[in-house]
Amino acid sequence: MNARFSLLLVMLVSSAASAADPFGVLDRVPPSPVAELRPAAVCDAAVPTGPITLARAVERALCANPATRSAWLTARLRAAELGQAYSAYLPSLSISGNASRTGDRTLPNDRNAWQLGLDAQYLLYDFGGRAAQRDAAEALLAAARASQDDSVRQLYLQTVTAYFNLLTAQGAVNVAREAEASALAFKAATARVAAGTAIPFDRLQAKTVYTQRQIERIRAEGEAARMQGELAALMGDTRQTGFSVIDSEAAFSQMPDLSAAVDGLIEAARNRRPDLRAAEATVLAQQAGVRSAEAAGKPSLSAFYGAQRQDNGSLAATSSSVGINLTIPLFTGYRNTYQIAAAQTQADLAATERDRVANQVALDVWRAYYSVKSETEADSRSADLVESAAAAEKLALGRYQAGLGILLDVLSAQANLAQARQTQLQTRLGLRVARAQLAQAIGDLSWDWLEPAQQEGKR
Repeated sequence: MNARFSLLLVMLVSSAASAADPFGVLDRVPPSPVAELRPAAVCDAAVPTGPITLARAVERALCANPATRSAWLTARLRAAELGQAYSAYLPSLSISGNASRTGDRTLPNDRNAWQLGLDAQYLLYDFGGRAAQRDAAEALLAAARASQDDSVRQLYLQTVTAYFNLLTAQGAVNVAREAEASALAFKAATARVAAGTAIPFDRLQAKTVYTQRQIERIRAEGEAARMQGELAALMGDTRQTGFSVIDSEAAFSQMPDLSAAVDGLIEAARNRRPDLRAAEATVLAQQAGVRSAEAAGKPSLSAFYGAQRQDNGSLAATSSSVGINLTIPLFTGYRNTYQIAAAQTQADLAATERDRVANQVALDVWRAYYSVKSETEADSRSADLVESAAAAEKLALGRYQAGLGILLDVLSAQANLAQARQTQLQTRLGLRVARAQLAQAIGDLSWDWLEPAQQEGKR
């Protein structure tokens, strides 16, 4: 009977050990964050080439950036720790054995001896200690999953911002080239000097401005190359720069109704933001830690079973034992008292951090809300700015070519036009980034912001 029972326990141990995830906790951490944001997405190792959309850039970043894998591994670690907490609800089994061979010159034969034993321990009751450790592990896993979600959305926003920055830098290159090509004052001044209607100083002054436009174009091209490298790094590899970006007006064009009270958006953010959910889960974990510390100073009741078979050649014996073990801590040098105090302090610190994050969430929404409002107003004025500056530049150049104006007016008008075009680029960038920041502040980043037209077609 003892042999059969021992064999059964060994089989159970072997079966459990062969399972990669017997408690199913590792499956609670999805391997890819892209699948949650965009179920149809597929991560591949192909380096992006040619024109890529904003959605493709974000998808590539979430698949290849090391930050997402780091967050995934952290969450997986917490899942494994939860599995350890669940293991406390199962008995622990161990097999021990030894074999020896002894010899004596006074005896005719050597003797062989062996011993094999099976021990089982099972905790029956510990005043909630196991449950507290399990609850703490569950809360820490929830916190890690929320932190993973937050890191994914941080990378999402960084990629969106880098994409828009590259678009703006490429637009700045075009503006600089236009300013260089439209530096017609140099040609006009040269023509008037040759005709004797202007002084050589006009030609030299115009050439100085034209050279300055060339320097601005060179710097703009360098800035665009730098921005492309930053986007490539976010997508996983700074060497993959054989791509270009597409200017899509649809991205982040749909936003919450800004006529609504900002308090409503703040409340929505507190329900959605993953960093606040992570902070709240950490509070639950620390509160469970207090219960675990309290249970550590209380009695525990466990059951044990042992079976042993030994044979020393002249004598063979089988023995077994079963019983209940009660442990009552009497005095631990006040160690448990301070463990409880430390655990409670950790819980209070976690609650304070949660309140800080809640305040930060409100501040993020407040800033992003009014940033979108101001950038929307500024963007609506930028087109008028460029239109009036272009008209002024055309008029000043025409007057100078006709001999009715001075060169300083032409150079000033051309500088104002270049500045107006740069301002239009910056206001467009500011509006796009502010919209993305508001979506992130609310905790509502999704593919709907990246490709709303495609999403509408799917509905």
